[in-house]
Amino acid sequence: MRNPGYVSIAAEHMIVRGMPLKLLPMAGVDATIANVNQGTFPLSRPLNLVTNRLPAGLKKDFIDFARSENVRDLVQQESFVPIQP
Repeated sequence: MRNPGYVSIAAEHMIVRGMPLKLLPMAGVDATIANVNQGTFPLSRPLNLVTNRLPAGLKKDFIDFARSENVRDLVQQESFVPIQP
């Protein structure tokens, strides 16, 4: 194995585009977007949006938008797993 590392599950999308990556199974479960979405892949993490104080104005608007159903299709298009309603 060469240069192992941790990458986002969106790497599955990069592989389809020809990037020479190999996603390794964990605990017998393939590293796929579907398995992360179903909660069967044992390693995943949420995307964290961090501010240095309670968000207000444009920052709050962006965070609210990023967590809304309005971006679900964009999140999936970029091979990320959308938050569950």
